[in-house]
Amino acid sequence: MSTRPVRALRIVAVAALLSVVAVACGSAGSSSSTTPTPTIPPASESAFGVGFRQLTVKDPAGVRDLSVDVWYPAAKGVTGKPARYALLPTAYIDSKVAIADISIATGAPYPLIVYSHGSGGQKFIASFLTEELAAQGFVVIAANHTGDTAIDRATNTSVAPDQNDLNRPADVSRLIDDMLARTNSSGDFFSGRIDAGRIGVVGHSYGGYTSIATVAGHSTPLGAVKPDSRVKAIVAQAPYTLRLTPAELAADKVPTMLIAGTKDITTPTNTNAMVAFEAITGPPVVLAEITGAAHQTFTDVCTYLEQIPKLPDAPAFVITTVQTQAKEGCGPEFLDYARGLELINILTVAFLRTYVAGDAGYDAYWGVWAAEQPELTVKVKS
Repeated sequence: MSTRPVRALRIVAVAALLSVVAVACGSAGSSSSTTPTPTIPPASESAFGVGFRQLTVKDPAGVRDLSVDVWYPAAKGVTGKPARYALLPTAYIDSKVAIADISIATGAPYPLIVYSHGSGGQKFIASFLTEELAAQGFVVIAANHTGDTAIDRATNTSVAPDQNDLNRPADVSRLIDDMLARTNSSGDFFSGRIDAGRIGVVGHSYGGYTSIATVAGHSTPLGAVKPDSRVKAIVAQAPYTLRLTPAELAADKVPTMLIAGTKDITTPTNTNAMVAFEAITGPPVVLAEITGAAHQTFTDVCTYLEQIPKLPDAPAFVITTVQTQAKEGCGPEFLDYARGLELINILTVAFLRTYVAGDAGYDAYWGVWAAEQPELTVKVKS
C-alpha cells in the first residue's frame, strides 16, 4: 500500500511504515497527464438546475418516521418557488439555487447520495453542498436524524450516544431502501430515476461517523450495525471517529475521502480524521486538510449568521445557537468562508464523480490540482 502526500510548494512527511512518493497526475485514479481535467462549476453555472422536494420516510414500527429533503437534477432555467430551509416556521432562508417541486430532468438514472448531518444539526445544514451535487447530476437525500437534531437539543429529547450510533447508519440504509423502492415504483416522482448500482454517502462530524459506520459496521452495548454493501464510496467531512474501533475503521473497504480543517477544535484532525486515514482500508483513502478551516466551515452556519438581522421573528435560542456555532468557522481568523465552501464542493464532487458516478479524470482534484491550492494538504493511500 503506497502513500502519496501533496502540499503546494512542499512535501509533507507521512507516518512511519508508509512509503512516500510524489503525487503525479493520473496516479490516484483513472486520469493521465494527457487527459484534460474536467471542470466543476458552481451550481449556478452547472448543466443542471436544482429541484427540491420534501418527503417523509415512514418507520414500519411507527417509532421514528424521518423528515427528508431531496435535491435532484432539473432542467436548466426552470423557475418557480424557491426551496425553503426552515429552522423554525418563523426562522427560514430561501434558496438562491433550488426550486421546489419542479420536474426532475430527463435522462438516464442518476447516482444517489445520502447526506448525514452532524450532531444537533438538521437535514439542510449543508445546502451549499447538496445543491451543488444535484447540479452535478446526483440525486441527494438527507434526513433529520430523529433524536439528534437541533430541535431535539432544544426540547431535551436527544437520545443516548449508543442509541444514536445505531440509529444513524440505520437511517441511511432506510433512505436508500426508500429511494430504491420509489425508483422501482411505477408512477412515483422518482420512478426510474435512481441508479441502484451507484450510491454514496457524505457526512459531516457525527455524520462522518455515520458514513463510515454505514460501510464498516459498528457494535454497541445495545446492538450492532451491519455494513451496507450497496454504498460504493463515502466522503467524511470534519469526521467524528472516536466511537469507532481500529478494527471497525479497518473494515471500511470502500473508496473513502476524509476532509478536515486545521482550526477544527470539535473534531481535531490528529484524533479523528488522521486516525481514520491510517486505519481505513479503502482503497483509495484520501485525507485532505484545509488550512484555516474549522468545524462549521463545512455547513451553512456562516450564512445563517449573515441572515440573522433579516430574521426579526427568530426565537432567541435559534439566534444564540447560530452565534455559538459560528465561533468555529465564521470570522477573519478563519479561512475565507466562500473559499472553504469552494474547496469542499470541488473535492467532494470530484471524489463522488470518480467512485460513485464512475466518471474519468476527476482524480486530478486530489492530485495535481490539489498541489496548486495553497490551502490544501492532501495524503493518499492506495
